[in-house]
Amino acid sequence: MTRLWRSMRLAVLALAGLFYVVMDYLASSSRHPPLYAVVVGAAPLTLGLLTAGWNSRFRWPVMLLAAVVLLAIALNVDQLLTHAAWFYLLQHAGIMCGLGFMFGSTLGSHENALCSRIARIAVAGSLDAAYFHYTWKVTLAWTLYFALSALLSLGLFALAPLSWWAFYAAVCTPLSLGLMFGGEYLVRRLALPDSPSFSIAHTIQSYRKYTQGRDTSQ
Repeated sequence: MTRLWRSMRLAVLALAGLFYVVMDYLASSSRHPPLYAVVVGAAPLTLGLLTAGWNSRFRWPVMLLAAVVLLAIALNVDQLLTHAAWFYLLQHAGIMCGLGFMFGSTLGSHENALCSRIARIAVAGSLDAAYFHYTWKVTLAWTLYFALSALLSLGLFALAPLSWWAFYAAVCTPLSLGLMFGGEYLVRRLALPDSPSFSIAHTIQSYRKYTQGRDTSQ
């Protein structure tokens, strides 16, 4: 029963992900997208920002500001639909720049690199210098990935047809993220065969714990 439930949950998540990709592409590739596509496409970022604001020490001022912004958007929804592509560009390139800065700003030392911090959460035991050297390289790889993604997003939006940029942002980005996670896992197993190993899901869970702990300490 547990295996069946897990399979059903994965299937539902896969369908939800596919639905989001389709809505995201429809909203970002059209000059005049339907309202429902824009709402679905903007939902993850909106919920993420609201969650981050709720978990911050400035909870109520942030929530008040969010309410004002959402009200302003609702009152000017026609303008949003007319400039939906620009909204999605800011969302996509902004997230990539933000993540690139977050990873890149921790490259000062092997032990304090972001992936090193995540590894310390994921692994119960102690980690040696070789492991931290590897996680520093992983942090660098993610930094370069996000920087390149932001540049590609801006370049395609400025120079290519809108449908090309939308396909890159809505379809290629999640696929490349999956390849990055899967590729790193395989490389880690080959490069550090005798070191503690953890799954991709465990990596994501550890990152969430890291961000939650950071928000709590602020």
